[in-house]
Amino acid sequence: MKTKALIITYYWPPAGGPGVQRWLKLSNYLLENNIKPVIYTPSNPKYPFLDNSLLNEINPEIEVIKEPIFEPFSFFNNNKVDRIRKGGIPKSKDQSLIEKFLIYIRGNFLIPDSRIFWVKPSIKFLSKYLLENKIDTVITSGPPHSLHLIGLNLKLKLNITWYADFRDPWTKINYHKKLKLNANTKRKHLKLEKNVINSCDRIIVTSKKLLNYYKKITSKPISLIYNGFDYDRKELALDKKFSITHIGSLLPERNPEILWRALGAISSQNNKIKQDLQINFIGNVDKNIREFIDLNNLENNTIYHNYLDYKETIPYLIKSQILLLVEVDDNESSYVIPAKIFEYINSGRPIVAIGPEGSEVKEIINTTKTGKYFLYDQYDDLFKYIESCYNSYKKGELNIQALSIDQYHRRNLAKKLADIILKRI
Repeated sequence: MKTKALIITYYWPPAGGPGVQRWLKLSNYLLENNIKPVIYTPSNPKYPFLDNSLLNEINPEIEVIKEPIFEPFSFFNNNKVDRIRKGGIPKSKDQSLIEKFLIYIRGNFLIPDSRIFWVKPSIKFLSKYLLENKIDTVITSGPPHSLHLIGLNLKLKLNITWYADFRDPWTKINYHKKLKLNANTKRKHLKLEKNVINSCDRIIVTSKKLLNYYKKITSKPISLIYNGFDYDRKELALDKKFSITHIGSLLPERNPEILWRALGAISSQNNKIKQDLQINFIGNVDKNIREFIDLNNLENNTIYHNYLDYKETIPYLIKSQILLLVEVDDNESSYVIPAKIFEYINSGRPIVAIGPEGSEVKEIINTTKTGKYFLYDQYDDLFKYIESCYNSYKKGELNIQALSIDQYHRRNLAKKLADIILKRI
């Protein structure tokens, strides 16, 4: 008989984007490890992106229970709200008055986030459900970090075993400082985070840097469970073009100007490269980034595909000559490993990554031999690497031999998680 574990997650199919992948995939593999996941998720969420194809990936053995959620911003049928929901928080100078107002309300009145109104009804519903179904293991996944408050209260009421899963940091997340938080609100966030990490039975994180940060402020056990990959890599013919592909949203602060300048300069020096180059964007790209691309005379080399369902992105991963990964150039972003890096390293294609100092992405790329990592001020090194990749492409030799990537397969990560749940470690 399988051990039941309740997983509280806001993102569940038909949600699209990276947030849904972690627990959809891990839940399927937990079934192979004598654990039956029970998913608790909202019945009426307002997801930024939808991917109905993911509904077909839910194992029928997984039980899914849903309760309604009240989300204040879902009542605003407004392009400005959608811009914030789908594209993150715009730079201060680009914010309209209504955006500034909504960001202030979101930061200082909806603590820790706008899903806070789901906490009380969920505690009431789950207190009864857990007892009736004899479930004593609960996992909460954030963001939204308000879901950890459900776990906190269930722990206090029922003394269940509770694991707090941080897909992204709480107060260390890179947009936290952009929420126009006043001093009192900052203290509230820190207090709530401290209560969660000191009350749960185990903390689960997705990066070493976040693990080391929490080790300094709590004595609770901490486990590192990466996001991972699990798609089967099929043999597909590579693009005939010298294609550079980015999958996912490119938010305003994720603008690798050194890359656009390098590509613009290389193309202007060599007309053949100009003819061969193709830049693919799969996902929303901020208008300021598009403008910078145009300024470097790359508009005719660029194709914008907007959002695609997950399964439709896989061929781009496998066929592209180069995969591009960009993270924000600040210290907070170094606590996060973008989930797409694991999809990238399974593709067999070289990665060009640009990000902050101290990011674990650099370590992962270096140890798996899957590409190169650059800081935002390494223009010359990036220029030379792009040139060398192009020369290899022309010879038909632009390939990599990835090493030790099985550790990031979701089947192996789920086995590690199952050992935690079953108290083997």
